[in-house]
Amino acid sequence: MIIDAHVHAGEYYRHFTARFADQMMATTGLPPEALSAPEDKLLAEMDAAGVDHAFLLAFDVRRVEGFSVPNTFVADLCARHPERFTGFASVDAGRPGAAEELRHAVTELGLRGLKTAPCYLRMSPADPRWFEVYETAQELGVPVLVHTGYTPAKNADARYFSPLLLEPVAKEFPELRLILAHLGTPWTTPCIDLLSRHPQLYADLSIFGTYQSPPTVAAALAHARVRGVLDRLLWGTDFPFATMSAAVARMARLTTDATPWPSGSAPLTPDEHRALMGGTAARLTQK
Repeated sequence: MIIDAHVHAGEYYRHFTARFADQMMATTGLPPEALSAPEDKLLAEMDAAGVDHAFLLAFDVRRVEGFSVPNTFVADLCARHPERFTGFASVDAGRPGAAEELRHAVTELGLRGLKTAPCYLRMSPADPRWFEVYETAQELGVPVLVHTGYTPAKNADARYFSPLLLEPVAKEFPELRLILAHLGTPWTTPCIDLLSRHPQLYADLSIFGTYQSPPTVAAALAHARVRGVLDRLLWGTDFPFATMSAAVARMARLTTDATPWPSGSAPLTPDEHRALMGGTAARLTQK
């Protein structure tokens, strides 16, 4: 089974502002209107790429950006296609009642994870205001996908890009499964080293695996293998910021000699490729 572990729900104009779309799509080579994933487009993209399942993300940045992709919208999509989607809620710890909102999303709406966007909300992921949210996620047993790394959003606070900001969170919540989005790009090596220090941490390859050169991706995966955390990396695309078919093909190249690997390191084995492309993600959401 192929699982895309990082897919954004939402539709242009209905959910995202034109200004945000302009900023976010400028680095992809795609028009602003491409920041849209209506139901039929999303399913067609998955089918064309051979993607069986996706982690579908809500996105609450109302306080800073003035819009959101609501938890209810994602829950409705998941209810219509339970075999295709696992829904992740999104809350803003800078607003009152965030922990209660997460609890409602999981226990009443049926969502099975949490997506947070600290730098977009101009607050650190280690800000104590998040702690009640983390405690609730830990209690409910749901993973938390945290944006880490660069974003072209103009309102985002670059002080909160680094994945190393999650280290105190990992120490404070040792049973909380955290997924560091985008492998912390460009801080990929520190991100992998952080995973090696905390066994409950994971990371996804969205954007990094799609837009970095194949040798760069191979070098990061080789480092993850050496550090013993390759089995905690998840393939993802960040669709609609990237296409699924191209991303699947790029990952397939990493199983052959078509991509140069660092000296002393071999291409992905079939078992490693299967884990990256869905096995780890499936295991993560079954816990």
